Amino acid sequence: MSANRPKRINNPAPGQRSLPERAWYRLVQQVVLHLMASTGGLRATGRDNIPASGGVLLIANHLSHLDVFVLGLLLRRRLNYVARSSLFKPVLGPLIRSVGGFPIQRDGSGAQGFRETLRRLRSGEIVTFFPEGTRSHDGSLQTLKPGIAALASRAGVPIVPTGLAGTFEAWPRSRRVPRPRAIRVHYGQPIPPERLAGLDSEQVLAELTEALRTSVARAQADLRRDLRARRGLPN
Repeated sequence: MSANRPKRINNPAPGQRSLPERAWYRLVQQVVLHLMASTGGLRATGRDNIPASGGVLLIANHLSHLDVFVLGLLLRRRLNYVARSSLFKPVLGPLIRSVGGFPIQRDGSGAQGFRETLRRLRSGEIVTFFPEGTRSHDGSLQTLKPGIAALASRAGVPIVPTGLAGTFEAWPRSRRVPRPRAIRVHYGQPIPPERLAGLDSEQVLAELTEALRTSVARAQADLRRDLRARRGLPN
């Protein structure tokens, strides 16, 4: 009988944000954007590679605490952020959630975070994921955690490999506070889910690593070129 069936809990889709939530996100976006503009400048290329609608998994190299803010500043679509569970403490936790963040284990293997990531992707959202699992110690791309292979294969959405350059110089993990530095972002060509179909975990990791390296190299090249131009040096 239907009376014996367990009740279903219907969580609102992430895309169905309330007006205050949307307004808060845009306010934070504009405040941080103006701060970036006044402390070294932020530019992005490849923004047309972000699909206009539907679920998107945006993967990026992880250099700094600034990364989560930088990635969405110049995009029209709202981002959701995967953050390590240890950050969700009083005060900081509610702030992270207010701008689309949600917790996951550092290696990406936590079942709850995995399910929430898939839920948001299937609701048509963009989810940002740092597959290295933690910030780089030296600014170079680290080995990707194996959890990203399972997520990429299960998601069934385009994956946009995104390169960051300059955030390590602005706020490396060895510094307590950030400093003004130029920052560049490059959103690479989307990887369609069909490209990963039939690949094993190692092959998926290899595919994502190569795409991410390409985007990182482009962001670094853009940063070097712009810094040389700023100093009046030939490219």
